[in-house]
This record gives sequence, C-alpha cells and structure tokens, in this order.
Amino acid sequence: MNRTRSNFSGICSRAGRVAALVFPLLLLCGVPARPAGPGQEQVSKDFQKTVTLGAGQALKMDHKFGQVAVHGESGREVKISATIHAQADSRAEAQAFADKIQIQVEQNGSDVQIRTVYPEEEKSWFHFRKNASYSVDYDITMPVDAPLFVKNKFGNVSARGVHGKIEIENSNGQLGVQDTGGARLTNAFGGIEVKDAAGDVAITNNNGSVNVAGVKGALDLRNRFGNITASGIQNGVTINGGNAPVEVSDAGATTINNSFGGVTVRNIRGSLSVNDDNGAIDVSNVQGAATLHGTFGAITFTNVSGPVNCTASNSRVKGGPASDTANVTTSFGEVSLEQIGGAIEVQDSNGNVTLRDIKGYARINTSFGTIEATGLHKGARATTGNGRISLSDVTGDTYVKTSFGAVQVQRINGNLTVENSNGEITASAVKGDTAARTSFSAVTLEDVTGRIVVDNQNGAVTISAARASGGCKSISAKTSFSSIQVRLPEGSSYDVIAHTSFGHIRTEFPVTASGEIGNDTIRGKIGNGGCELLLNNSNGGIEILKLSK
Repeated sequence: MNRTRSNFSGICSRAGRVAALVFPLLLLCGVPARPAGPGQEQVSKDFQKTVTLGAGQALKMDHKFGQVAVHGESGREVKISATIHAQADSRAEAQAFADKIQIQVEQNGSDVQIRTVYPEEEKSWFHFRKNASYSVDYDITMPVDAPLFVKNKFGNVSARGVHGKIEIENSNGQLGVQDTGGARLTNAFGGIEVKDAAGDVAITNNNGSVNVAGVKGALDLRNRFGNITASGIQNGVTINGGNAPVEVSDAGATTINNSFGGVTVRNIRGSLSVNDDNGAIDVSNVQGAATLHGTFGAITFTNVSGPVNCTASNSRVKGGPASDTANVTTSFGEVSLEQIGGAIEVQDSNGNVTLRDIKGYARINTSFGTIEATGLHKGARATTGNGRISLSDVTGDTYVKTSFGAVQVQRINGNLTVENSNGEITASAVKGDTAARTSFSAVTLEDVTGRIVVDNQNGAVTISAARASGGCKSISAKTSFSSIQVRLPEGSSYDVIAHTSFGHIRTEFPVTASGEIGNDTIRGKIGNGGCELLLNNSNGGIEILKLSK
C-alpha cells in the first residue's frame, strides 16, 4: 500500500536509520527496527483508520520507535495511516511479533488519542536474545484548526499546516514544524526546525541544532550543545543557549544568554541584551538600547540607535556608529569607538583606547595602555597610567593625566589641564587656559590663547603665546636643572618677575625696571605692563623672546 510521506526539511527518514542512534543501555526498553542482517527476515503490516474530530477536540498521540508525520487539511476527519515493521531470525517470528503490535485509537469528549502498544516481551532480555526489532511509522491527516499533542521517542516528528495549538515532545530524533500556529516543542538528541509559525513559539532542546524562521509571535528558546539560528521573528526573542554559536536576525526586542559560542545579531526592532562567556559578540542595526556583556571574546557593535552599555573582561571592544551614549568597561583588550552620538565613558585596564568623532563628553580611563582620540565635540577627561595620550580636535575643556608616557594635544577649543610625571608634554593651538605639570621631561606649549601655568622639575619649558589673544594673558612657568624659554608677540605688555640660580636671564624685549634687574633676576615691565609674567628656575637659564614673523 502506498503511503504519503512528509518532505519537510528531509527529517522524515526511514525508521531504521533513526534506530541507529539508540544507545546500548536503551536495549532494556526494547529494540527498534533496523535493516535486516544476514539471515534475518523482515515483514511490514499496514494500518488505516479514519475518525471524525469534533469542534474543539484535540488530537493526542503517544508513540515510540518510529517516525510521525502530521498534515493539516480542510474537513473534520483524522486519517491515520501506519506501517508496522518487524524483523527477526525467521519470517514467522517477525510476523508473530508484528501481529502483537497494537495501534489504539480512542475518542472521548475532548480529544482523539492514538497510542502505540508493543508486546510485553519487548521489555525482556529474552526478546533481545531473539534478535528481533520493530518500529511503527505514522502518516496522519487532521483538521487544520485542531490542537495537536504528540509524545514520541526514537524517531523523527514533523507537522505541517496545523494551525491550532501544537505541543510536541520528542527524543532521539529530528523535530520539525511548518506553516503552523503557536507551538511548544521539546526535543533531546536531535535538531528542531520551525518555519512560518503564526503564533508564539517555545522551544526546549538538548544536543541538537535549532533553526527558526518566520514567527509572527514571540520566540522563547532554550538549547544546549547545538547551534541556534532565528530569523524573521515579529515579536520579542529570548534565547538561552550554550556550547554553540547563536545567530538572530530581523526580530523584535531580544535577550540572549550563551556560553562557549559566539553570538551574532542583526536588525533588531527594539532593545537588545546579550550575555556571552567565551565567545565573540557581533551586533549591528539595533533600533533600541544595547546591553552587551562578554568574557574571552571580542565585542563589536554598529548602528545602534539607543544607549550602549558594554562590559567585558579579557575582550576587545569595537563600536560605532551609534546614535546615543556608550559606556564600555573591559580589561586586557583594546577599545575602539567611532561616530558615537552622545557622551561616552571608557574604563579599561591593560588595553589601548582609540576614539574618533564623539559627539558628547568623553571620559576615558585605562592603565598600561595608550589613549588616542580625535574629534571630541564636548570636551574630554583622559587618564592612564604608564601610557601615552594623544588628543586632537577637542571642543570643550580637556583634562589629561598620565605617568611614564608622553602627552600630545592639539587644536583644543577650550581650557586644557595636563598632569604628568616622567613624561613629555606637547600642546598646540589651545584656545583656552593651559595648565601643565610634569617632571624629568620637557613641556612645549605653542599657540596658546589663554593663561598659561607650567610646573616642571628637571625638564625644559618652551612656551609660545598666541599672536591674537584678545588682550594679554598671564604666564607662569617653573622648572629646575633645565631651561625656560618664552616667546611673546611684539607689542606685548607684562609685569615681569623672573629669577634663576646658576643660570642667566636674556630678553629681547625692553624692560622698564621697577625693582632689581640683573643676570639672574628681573623685576620690571614689558610695554605698559598689566598681565603677570612669572618665571622661576634653578640651575638653568631663562629666555624671553619675540615670536618670529
């Protein structure tokens, strides 16, 4: 007799192939059919039955050892077609065993129940010694709108075109549904595939991949030891995975927890939360906020509309563009952010930080790593230990602190404060006030518009005031065991107090004495006086020079 078989995703294979997955310990509960061995005989026996399903009634099935394929069709009939397979050392034994397998179909007020009953000897060691095996394959047609409940073991299960509520529990076989309503699916030791579900879908799986595409409701998915792929989910997504990669695309608000596998997310209509251990996180096109946590794997985010909150350890973080704020915390990994639309805060340890085009205030802290940033539109605070700092094109007040690393800043449209030790300081084109402190290294300031204060030890100081500063600005510089050189625009007016020891003072400006003038001390005025020019050195010379034309 010919039987109709489902082709959905190729999951409906011969029962003998499914039986090959059975472990030796499972022999205690019976032996499913397998290809006949040398000297074995195999028989097949068909079963057919049709019952009418009443309105509101469900179809329930309890089965093991064989595949189940269910199709939804118009009408109210349940058409049951089954093939019983049995094999043994002789045809008579196989036929006898096949005749003992029963298919029970019972109907009550709430449902139609289908149950496969195997003979009692299947549970005995004696049956195993007979070298017999068996299975039953089902192909069932049911009303399209009726609920479906299936329990199966050791076989594939598929359902197509069933739009009522679906609950399927399977083990040791593939499970697939297509063109259905809402579904609750459970499996073990086999994959799950879902296509085109009209309602919410809940999935629990172990030791198998899960692929979901086209869900008009929400998706709640749990899996262990298998890849997870979900796409085209209209509402929210919640995924708890482990030990394998997770991929989600074109979904509503999404929450993902994973370990020992990467997470890739694309096109989320809402917020996103990802928690992944020992795997990379790659996120793009999120219309809401993104909360990302990872360990021992790189984190990358692009095109995020809402705030980004990223925490990691032993991980590199790369992000942007993003429309809102970004907070990043990591260790033993580099941080690279660009085109961030709001304020940022970066906390790193033992990693370099690179920033570009930050629209909000930038707060950066690292240790044993460099900081490089350009295009900071609301000012910055950059601190590191034992690392170099380089900032450029900053609009707003800027604070920089490091040690054992050079500081280089340029084009600062605001006030600048630099604290360093055992590191060089170089700053140019500063539109506001500048305060710089270091030791055992040089300080060089060029084209500074505002007030200048330099405190140095054992390092040279070189200062060039801006040509057009809108009036004089006071300058104070101190060092030891090196030189101080100050260049001023012609026509400048300052009240000068300059002193050094074991060094000489030289000036290119005429000084009108108002006190002592000598090789090591000057008290007087340049021009009409006004702003203070305070220079103090020990064991080094002082020069007051004109800016070159």
